[in-house]
Amino acid sequence: MPPSTPEEIAAQHAESVRLVEEGMPCAPRQELGEIPGPDKETPIMELLQSSPTEGEEKKSAAPEDILLNPVCFTTRGSVDVTSIQKLVKEGYNLNYSKDNPQRPSLSPTNYWDPINSSKQNVSITRPSHDAWGIQKIVLLFCDDFATKIYQLPWWKDFEPLIRPVLDMVLPKDGILIRTLFASLPPGVTIPVHHDTGEWVRRTHRVHVPILLKDPSKVLFRCGPTVETMQRIDCLPGHVFEINNQAKHAVSNCDSDHRVHLIVDYIHGPGPERTILEAGEKLVQSRRSIDRLKDMDSRPTPSYIILGAQKAGTTSLYDYINQHPWVIKARRRETHCLDWRWNGKLKTPKKQLEFCQKFFYTDELRSRPSCLTGDSTPSYLLDSRRVIPRLKAVFSWKMRLFVMCRDPVKRALSHYAMVTSPEGTEAQLKTRGSEWRGKTFRQVIDDELAKMQDCGLVPYWDTKQGMTDMELFAKFSGSADEKKAWDLYLQKHVPLNTGSYGLLTRGLYVLQIRPWLEAFDRDQLLVLRLESMKQNGVQATMSQVWEHLDLPNHPVHDETPKNTREYQPMDPDIQKYLQAFFDPHNKQLASVLQSDDSSEW
Repeated sequence: MPPSTPEEIAAQHAESVRLVEEGMPCAPRQELGEIPGPDKETPIMELLQSSPTEGEEKKSAAPEDILLNPVCFTTRGSVDVTSIQKLVKEGYNLNYSKDNPQRPSLSPTNYWDPINSSKQNVSITRPSHDAWGIQKIVLLFCDDFATKIYQLPWWKDFEPLIRPVLDMVLPKDGILIRTLFASLPPGVTIPVHHDTGEWVRRTHRVHVPILLKDPSKVLFRCGPTVETMQRIDCLPGHVFEINNQAKHAVSNCDSDHRVHLIVDYIHGPGPERTILEAGEKLVQSRRSIDRLKDMDSRPTPSYIILGAQKAGTTSLYDYINQHPWVIKARRRETHCLDWRWNGKLKTPKKQLEFCQKFFYTDELRSRPSCLTGDSTPSYLLDSRRVIPRLKAVFSWKMRLFVMCRDPVKRALSHYAMVTSPEGTEAQLKTRGSEWRGKTFRQVIDDELAKMQDCGLVPYWDTKQGMTDMELFAKFSGSADEKKAWDLYLQKHVPLNTGSYGLLTRGLYVLQIRPWLEAFDRDQLLVLRLESMKQNGVQATMSQVWEHLDLPNHPVHDETPKNTREYQPMDPDIQKYLQAFFDPHNKQLASVLQSDDSSEW
């Protein structure tokens, strides 16, 4: 839902004034208990839109048919807020804008003054609310995924006074994640909206009106749709919960500020609170919050997609970068560890400084919740060069990804890309010209000759297209195979072209083995393109988020990236390649203790 324009907000405020003047009645208080969790999984408007069958128009479901609480709000009780009113009354009705020539003088007991907040408490930004001039006293706050809960110094001043509210609404496993007072200026409307962010579907949002000059002139509405929003009674002390996945809006049509206590809680388990110090500085983005004192606690980059080329690495990189806590690199394929390696830099520190120029390193230093990474799919095959450089330059525990794909299909896609006449001059140069003018079968034969020259496939009968399985079993994983593999990498993995490795890029065990030997097993996540298609992008990305230690987040654009059309493969060549790769695919499944290669 795009943000409302100033004109739309002005029109909504005028409509609110009209409804207040006409005496729009409040809905009767109904104690319906806690808003049910299923009602908060998705924005209500999306739930109400039914999927039409073929030939039918799109229809909307009735709220009572799909919602356990179709009115989308509930009374949770009533409390005496007199003691709270006394503590927050000083300065609540003043304008603290920096450009206000009549800005009030500083009082040490005024909790609303941002200067006091920055010194005695901790300054928190709420971009939309700040833009509307809504003042705040923040006691507890969390990031958008509720992975960190910060307790601010003023919590101790207010906790005894708000305890009756907390005792009323918190279940036994309830965990507070946000608690604050909000002062809505007169003549201001918070437009019709539903809240967004991962935290919304997990939390319960409770309001308690505290200070209102004339409750009849404050219009707080909530409902499943704009048309069905009802007015909620805002008498001081009315404790009510709203479904903030539903449509809601607030207008202050009075001449004084309106103050509400807002409480957000989740059902446990949840994170422990972090106790902040008075005057401490935080660094916020729209979805993350970090302490400035934690600066430089996450090195850059955090992950590398190693390959394989033409196996879905571009899609994986795009999906990862859809997470709000992931920042794209300045370029997707840095190649800082292979052909962009600067041999003139003689120390790991200098090499690190060079590699980090490809990322927004300085910007990320103060945001350890956020991370960035590289996707250079040539690294997987070029382990001889890349592994020692990576270990020397990136000395922390890097998260590594490998994407696998049916090696037969991968080979054809590789050939189609490299021999395509389409692309920029730089792309055509990077792809190389060695395969242009050659048929797919000719490139296959050339590759096999190079592999046999290095003694890498002694078990393969090139003419018959058959594997000697007894010899394959003896040779695989042996010292002779390792020696042949090292020789192949030395002789046939160049830096000045992409026209190499048509078959060896599909020998995943041989490529992955050096990485497993060099790094801890938990650093490497091996994924399969076919599994992503079969099980769904979201299921695969759940594994990815866990590997990156990121909170789960839906991928909104699942379309495959960097795909191309190419001619179908000759059936005889396909059969030949399937026979060549089959024992290697089975070996991969054994090494990874998975049957994911069974369909190749």
